Amino acid sequence: MIGRFSSNDAQGSPAARLAGGLLLCLLLAVGSTSLNPTDAAPGELLIFHRQQRIRLPLVSVDGRSHVPILDVLRLLDLAYSESGSAGYLRIFAGRNVLELNHNRVRVRLNRSSIALAAPVLFHRGRWLTPRGFVPDVLNRVLKPAIKVSPSGNRWLTGGRDFVRINLTARSTDEASRLVVSLVNAGEIEVRGEDRRMVFLLGAYPVDPPGVEVTSYRDERIGGVSFEETAESSRLVVSLADESVRARLTRLSGQNAYLVDAFRPIVEDSTTARGSERSFRWTRRPKASGWRRITIDPGHGGADRGVVVGEGVYEKDVTLSIARKVRWVLESRLGVETVLSRGQDRTLSLEDRAREANRSRSDLFLSIHLGNGTSPMPSRSYVYLAKLPPGEALAQDRSGEAAFELVRWDRAQAAVLHRSFHLAEILQAVTNERFNGGQPLSFRHAPLRLLSPLAMPAVLLELGNVKQDEFRETVQTEPFQNGVALAVLAALQQFRPIDEATVARPESP
Repeated sequence: MIGRFSSNDAQGSPAARLAGGLLLCLLLAVGSTSLNPTDAAPGELLIFHRQQRIRLPLVSVDGRSHVPILDVLRLLDLAYSESGSAGYLRIFAGRNVLELNHNRVRVRLNRSSIALAAPVLFHRGRWLTPRGFVPDVLNRVLKPAIKVSPSGNRWLTGGRDFVRINLTARSTDEASRLVVSLVNAGEIEVRGEDRRMVFLLGAYPVDPPGVEVTSYRDERIGGVSFEETAESSRLVVSLADESVRARLTRLSGQNAYLVDAFRPIVEDSTTARGSERSFRWTRRPKASGWRRITIDPGHGGADRGVVVGEGVYEKDVTLSIARKVRWVLESRLGVETVLSRGQDRTLSLEDRAREANRSRSDLFLSIHLGNGTSPMPSRSYVYLAKLPPGEALAQDRSGEAAFELVRWDRAQAAVLHRSFHLAEILQAVTNERFNGGQPLSFRHAPLRLLSPLAMPAVLLELGNVKQDEFRETVQTEPFQNGVALAVLAALQQFRPIDEATVARPESP
């Protein structure tokens, strides 16, 4: 991205140049603090950009909402030059030049002129445009163009389309049927929970459904709601009461689902015993199978890790990769996947392990970047905990006693044989995809992060950031998506082995 400040004033006296520089710094500072991943609220835009959700507060002037356009240009990596004193802003996109002028309702695009619904403003050190500037004008020079949701408060970059949720309903004396249709959605997960059915849409950019969807209810359907967090979306169908049962059927090839809600006519003992399972899944995990995976992005907050690029640290790259891994695992494995840290925050090794143990995760994967000496080749390795002699061969002994006290820093010993199989499989996939097919072996190390974990746990160290080529590659979307797919491939191999090894009693 290139941001340039230039004006006739700035080319004059040293004082003028200093003022121009201070103005640019102010603009950059304002822009850098206004883009935060979160939900959209009134007076905000929610921008879906490169698998991130970015909140962009709008600026109100004289009762009209305006877009701080420099924030958008930096997000899109577009070059610009501007002068507040001269009252112009120029935007460069390939060979196209857009020129905006303070308090003007027309914008020049090369040699043509385009009208706006409201004037461009330079207000309190910020360039502000009406909301229609991006879809009506800037989109003419963007390839691909930014998609705007029908509601107008969500933008989507990258040429994709928003996921749309359509719902039709039919109710008879015997049952209620909802047809949930998902347009432009990829593979999703559907979960049955207590008196409700949850459609997990992951990180897909969703245009919230209208009131015609969320207002539906009848004697068996208690309601339909759309819920959204900072990083994912879901549609929830709630049943009216505990006596209602539901069946779910997927219409193959249509990305649509039938939700049939009904009350059983006869409630015998068999039905009563099965009342805890009111739903039937199209892809239901076994009771003894995995329920939760923890992905740990290395470093965070004050612990920045190794420098990857200008203003980019290991903590940023590992978080970006971990988010992609989570999305792939949730959408393809059907297992709840959480991040030890979802944002850039400081988190101790003990806190990471404690939370994974407390939530009874079935697997733990920590992601880091290699930082070897410069001559070393860029290879990726899987690390396994190295425990003191006499503990490394310990096995599960769950059948010998009702409970057993285990030292906090030795919990990994009882599951190390399972971690061994995970490391072996993940290293083989890593060799194939990132190590040029070389038969490298996973490594043992006395890692304080892994030894307290009471589930299969490994650390994946990617490449060597001291190598220029890898330092550039690791920041790219294709490489990070490739890591996510490699982890998925390894866990698809490891999961049936691990679930067969440990038959977990069904939770009440």
